[in-house]
Amino acid sequence: MFSIIRCFQAEWLKSRHTPLLLVHVLFPLIGAGVFAGYFHISGWSEMTNVTTFLEVLAIIFPFVIGIVVGMIVELENGAGHFQLILGTIRSRIAVYIGKLVYLIVLATFATILCIFLFAVLYPVMPFSFYIKPLIMLILSVIPLYLISIPVGFSLGKSVSMGIGIVGSLLSALLVTGLGDFIWKFLPWGWGVRFMDYCVLRYVNEGQFHSNLPEFQLGFILMLVFTVVLFIISLVWFQRWEGVKENE
Repeated sequence: MFSIIRCFQAEWLKSRHTPLLLVHVLFPLIGAGVFAGYFHISGWSEMTNVTTFLEVLAIIFPFVIGIVVGMIVELENGAGHFQLILGTIRSRIAVYIGKLVYLIVLATFATILCIFLFAVLYPVMPFSFYIKPLIMLILSVIPLYLISIPVGFSLGKSVSMGIGIVGSLLSALLVTGLGDFIWKFLPWGWGVRFMDYCVLRYVNEGQFHSNLPEFQLGFILMLVFTVVLFIISLVWFQRWEGVKENE
């Protein structure tokens, strides 16, 4: 545990003077401000506006994760071709978990900032409403990091960003009728579909309970996939030799 804390602190020290932290502040501020401002003049129903905001937030996340992981890959590659993360701490597991936890903490902070600012600028829903979407969104992005990190470090930042773009496009498709069956089996569909279920529970609890088995299956599959991806990524990092980034 102490090694993981040291690795977490090291991540903070390495990134505090890079654009990484700025991305996790500017994106939420700009996004929440733009959406809240537009919804005040859109003429749409308040519930439609809130649903759209949550859906777009979930759709954009894969793209942002691709950018963030790409920045991390570039940072580590520039610091001795990944030798800092491979040679400074004896435990490879601690290094990997420290980096993963750091990224999840940044994502959590950015999501809280974005949703809080939106709720303040567009106060049509109680703050308590946003708690469940916030939790579900954070849980749904963890497997995306578990996919993007190994891909980014193995194949380069360009591939990581490419997967992020494709993931966002896929999320946008999975929220439509095209994803009614397969969304449960694809990590890029979990976030956006869970946002819809959170809204549905608020506006029509009876319909939500009629769709509860599908929601529960998706949630269970997400948890199982997350554990499996975490184990696979740990095994990968234990064997990874820090090949030079391939652009």
